[in-house]
Amino acid sequence: MKRVLCVWLPDFPIQRLNNELPEAKSAACVLYVESGNCAQVVIASGEAKRHGVRAGMPLAEAQALIESALFLPHDADADSRELRNLAGLCDHYSPSVGLELSGEAHCLVLDISGCGHLFGGESGLARQLVIDLAERSYFAHVAAAKTIGAAWAIARYGHCTGSDRRLRSLPVEALRIPDRLVTQLREFDLRYVGQLSALPEDSLPSRFGSVLNERLGQLYGRREELIVPVPRPEPIRETWTTEEPISASQAIQYVCPDLLAKILDTLSSRGQGLLKLTLRLESESKEPASLDIRLARAVNSLPHVLKLLELKLEVTSVPARLHTVQMEASVVATLQTRQRGLFATIQEPGDASREVRSLVERLSTRLGEDAVVRPHLLPEAIPEQAVGFSSLTETTSKRKHPTDGGTLPITVRPLILFSSPEPVRVTATSSDGIPESFYWQQQQQVARSTRVERISTGWWQDSGTTHRDYCLLETTGGSRFWLFRDRAGQWFLHGLFE
Repeated sequence: MKRVLCVWLPDFPIQRLNNELPEAKSAACVLYVESGNCAQVVIASGEAKRHGVRAGMPLAEAQALIESALFLPHDADADSRELRNLAGLCDHYSPSVGLELSGEAHCLVLDISGCGHLFGGESGLARQLVIDLAERSYFAHVAAAKTIGAAWAIARYGHCTGSDRRLRSLPVEALRIPDRLVTQLREFDLRYVGQLSALPEDSLPSRFGSVLNERLGQLYGRREELIVPVPRPEPIRETWTTEEPISASQAIQYVCPDLLAKILDTLSSRGQGLLKLTLRLESESKEPASLDIRLARAVNSLPHVLKLLELKLEVTSVPARLHTVQMEASVVATLQTRQRGLFATIQEPGDASREVRSLVERLSTRLGEDAVVRPHLLPEAIPEQAVGFSSLTETTSKRKHPTDGGTLPITVRPLILFSSPEPVRVTATSSDGIPESFYWQQQQQVARSTRVERISTGWWQDSGTTHRDYCLLETTGGSRFWLFRDRAGQWFLHGLFE
């Protein structure tokens, strides 16, 4: 079954401007466009709207309503470039990402057919996408449905399901029709989609034109509407070649700065930074060698990336008789902008985190990505198998996979977990089989205990069938132990609480 996810970015030009000009966040903002001898408001921020500023209003009238507002010309090209950059971000969630720009709404549409299970369901996919956008300071409404029209309508005009009953209750504006047609329908007191659906289909074109039937058909799936994928930008790649092969590996260090500077200049013009750099070395004597430099966050600092490249070359055997050096920005992302402080001598709040990321990148480059890792939870029932490790320099999208596959149970777990459970000798039990005293290093007298938590797995697991009954025991001395009983009735200590 086809499933479409629509991502609506309310007041997108204002959101984009707030990211580029942090001072715009604290001021009423009005974007306008000049046409001939007059200028009209295109879009206004929430603060400006509260003062009565509306789209389509003459600029002079808006300036009279709120003199203290920030009035700026609307840059539609910048909106389009940024929206396409965000479409590239969505490539992680869908093989086909397109734009839907009906009216003033800025939307992304994703074909998520068969993709939901990779993120724990459609809701998990949508939630993670919203989080990704929020990390880039964008606020979005999302909705999934069987058609582009239905997903757009629900995202734009409601947060309920895309059922036929729900669609019929939506206003006629949800059909993505021109404003003049909306006005015409309201003159006939046709305000909801359900009212139009109840009319004979062949009677609509004569009064309202063919676009109304087309949009109704696309809403309910009677007419096919395809997602036109946003073309992916050409890879940013620079190449240096020589007529005579060279054998001095030091020559690479003279070539790389020029190649990297050109790549970073191209990325800066797009408002992007580098996440992964690939260096390819071709020689006459060996197979081509490829080196990867990963970064924890998108950057465009030439000295920083060059330092990482030098560290990588120090531990890499460079082939002799080189004739081609190729450098490519393999993974890029939108640069995060942040307003600087008033006094440069005072440490910025993010300086410490930048220093940590720089250290992680240098260690990962020198020691290898698998040597600098972070722990993460896995959706596994067996406690000792519920943790994994991933590289700190992997891209954000790759780091999310370990926990996307399922929802982890919210249960109490000890801070100290033994890699191998230790057998204990239970000396007394209650009527329901819970230990009242046991011996581990010394005699332990139980004061309180929790209910039994059963953890079991099926025969198809790699480790075989597991059947355990866990409980938390607090002793009279205040210590807390995490014990379990196996199928044979033997008790084991698996962890300690502090």
